[in-house]
Amino acid sequence: MSPDKKTGNFLNAIQKYADEQKHMIRSEVEKFKAEELKKAEDEGIRDAHALIQKEMASMRAGITSELAKKEDEGRQALYKRREEMVEEVFARAEKRLLEYSATEQYKDALKKNAAEAAAYFADDEITVYIKSDDMPLGAELKEIFGQNCSIKAASDIAVGGFKAQCEKKGIVVDFTLDTRLENRRDWFLKNSKLKV
Repeated sequence: MSPDKKTGNFLNAIQKYADEQKHMIRSEVEKFKAEELKKAEDEGIRDAHALIQKEMASMRAGITSELAKKEDEGRQALYKRREEMVEEVFARAEKRLLEYSATEQYKDALKKNAAEAAAYFADDEITVYIKSDDMPLGAELKEIFGQNCSIKAASDIAVGGFKAQCEKKGIVVDFTLDTRLENRRDWFLKNSKLKV
């Protein structure tokens, strides 16, 4: 074989080896780039997923907070309306009781209650408190309770009835319509079905 041919074969072999090496390096570079790109994509997906989860959690918390706020506002509005309704009912009841306190039936009931209360006190010294509008009945009540009784107008009795107090025994008997009406509030709230 001629030296030129040997040299050509040698150069061809070197070129072939260089091409193989170049192809192998390119292949490794492409593989490395593909792996790095896959890692970057996976990391990007994980970061995006974490960001989405964080945003969703933040949105859920915001929505939950807003719902709780709206629910609380609604509940407060219901409480307020319930209280308004209770006040309306009791204002009407008080008005009707005031109308009743101007009747003969009321005066008869007042005297009957006075006779019942007088039995608690016997001949003890007592003070009977009535609303100022009932002061004209004072003489009749004094007769029922006895001579040791003093009758006084009370500013805390607006609807009607009386309170009898014996300081010696430390006893107060309350037959006021005001107290009876107020004591019905709990019963009304339990039985009116105005639940919140």
